[in-house]
Amino acid sequence: MRRKLLQSTLFVVLLALLVLLTACGKPKQEQQASTAGQSTASTAAQSAVEEVPLAGDYVIDITNLGMALQFYLRINEDNSFILAPNRQFTSDRGTGKIGEREGTYVMIYSDSTSESPKTATFEREGHNLVFKTTLPYGSSNIIFELQDEENPDIVYRLIANKYIYEEYYDTYLAFVEEDGREYEYMLKLQPGALYSFVSSLGGSQVYSETGTFKVTGNTLVIAPEGGAELTGSASADKVLELEVKPQAEAERRKTVFRVATTAEHAGKWYAQSASGELAVLTLDYFGGYVFNLGDQSERGSFTADQRTISLTPEGGEGKQGSKTPYTLEAEFGSEQLLFFSEKIIGQFSGATMAAESYSAQLELTYGGEYTLVIADEENEAELLRETGTFQITAGPMAYQLNLQSGDGTKVGDIWPTGFNMAFTIDGTEYRFLLTSSAR
Repeated sequence: MRRKLLQSTLFVVLLALLVLLTACGKPKQEQQASTAGQSTASTAAQSAVEEVPLAGDYVIDITNLGMALQFYLRINEDNSFILAPNRQFTSDRGTGKIGEREGTYVMIYSDSTSESPKTATFEREGHNLVFKTTLPYGSSNIIFELQDEENPDIVYRLIANKYIYEEYYDTYLAFVEEDGREYEYMLKLQPGALYSFVSSLGGSQVYSETGTFKVTGNTLVIAPEGGAELTGSASADKVLELEVKPQAEAERRKTVFRVATTAEHAGKWYAQSASGELAVLTLDYFGGYVFNLGDQSERGSFTADQRTISLTPEGGEGKQGSKTPYTLEAEFGSEQLLFFSEKIIGQFSGATMAAESYSAQLELTYGGEYTLVIADEENEAELLRETGTFQITAGPMAYQLNLQSGDGTKVGDIWPTGFNMAFTIDGTEYRFLLTSSAR
């Protein structure tokens, strides 16, 4: 009883302080302008958002805030909350209660005390939550904003995107011919009632847009960021009809989109045969595959999850293989091949965030070999040149790249943006984010 009284008193004090701080902070117009480049759920597109309750499940992705991590928040009808690493919420990373005053929400954690308060604050933006303070998560405190290193005008924010219209979340494709050229359209409907659209020509992106969406019955409405609402349709079997355009200067036309059933696994995979030849396995968006090795070619269909893949060649018997997001093992002909995803093959480079102007160049080959070069750009000196083999393993929070050479093993996390690696130079550890030169 005494603990509940202390938490109630603490909440009142904190909320009063937050109201004062909010009144003294930046004007809302200035806050919105500073983050317009990174907020697809901004007020410019809120016309596609109706009022929804606070209660529900949310996903929080902090990749842009410096860590390749995604976790989940559940808010119950009684305003209690739980943070967890998975959506089953079987293991919590924080629980408590939420209070609100004049649009400012305060999360008070169950282990918060008057001597050691543990809280987080957020505001609602459409369906989603925008944090205004650090967010305690387990033993960590997640920062709520980060300025982009290369473009200071971009500020990444800590946002919880709500699961709403979840039955429509998917990747949708359409192929359209305009002026004698065939465009590939990709539409993604995602948590937070957010959508992204990309138009590609010959494998290269030529136009993209983001915004919000809502579904009412068979009506699908999208609101491009900075634009007006556009009304389309969504059928029960997830066939969408929307007005989109191939390029920025083109007019919008009604286009039919269908679900890309295997979009999560689509892409090219590379392996080296026993004779040293390049083997290429292409998985498409609709469950088809093509395998090429020299004069050998095979077509068929596949199904996959995050651990296994089943391949059925045309007119042949099915076979089983193993699969992770970055590796794939399967038998073709009489040979067992280890494939690497195109996402991790090729040239990667990056520099330190420290005062020293050190740069790193990393090349990964489809044969499982690597070359690493670290240089001091300011003094035009090569500090390290190393070759060896690499492996992909599952780490505690992300898949990891293991570089193995005669000098030992170097390990780094694989992020959606590249490799987060730490290298020791003259007894000092430096961290590099190595990104692909092809993307």
